[in-house]
Amino acid sequence: MSVLTKDRDTERRAGELKVIPVKAATKIFAGSMVCADSSGWAVPAADTAAFKFQGVAEEYVDNTGANGAKSVRVRRGIFEFVTSGAAISDVGKMVFATDDQTVAINGTTNAVYVGRIYQFVSATSVYIDTRERRTGKEQADSIAADIAAMKTDFNALLAKLRAADLIATG
Repeated sequence: MSVLTKDRDTERRAGELKVIPVKAATKIFAGSMVCADSSGWAVPAADTAAFKFQGVAEEYVDNTGANGAKSVRVRRGIFEFVTSGAAISDVGKMVFATDDQTVAINGTTNAVYVGRIYQFVSATSVYIDTRERRTGKEQADSIAADIAAMKTDFNALLAKLRAADLIATG
């Protein structure tokens, strides 16, 4: 391709809604979380290796046919989902899919990242902001950076306490 020499009518999408072909023999319910499996087919969200969260289903799809015979519209945004043991102090924390309607703050085996807690409703219900897209490596890098920053802050606090003779030097 060469550089443009005139205006180009470039297709645009808002980025919140996309269409994904559904895996064969798969049902996806409206309002459920949807992942792409290791081959890229839409499947109900689960704590499964190689699954990548895609969004929330806008519609019910029953693909009794072959892979991709039907597609599902999924949307990113802020949605209310089921959880367990949530507290108001969890706002902002990352959550991971356990099934197609449930998220967990931790304790999942495969860490299928869904988003962050946007608003606390109750111990069993939170709003999740699903607009952030992160891979497992990006999550790990972010956590490592957060830990490094906390370590720096902690060491600075210790230095101040020692300088004020509030704790012994050691």
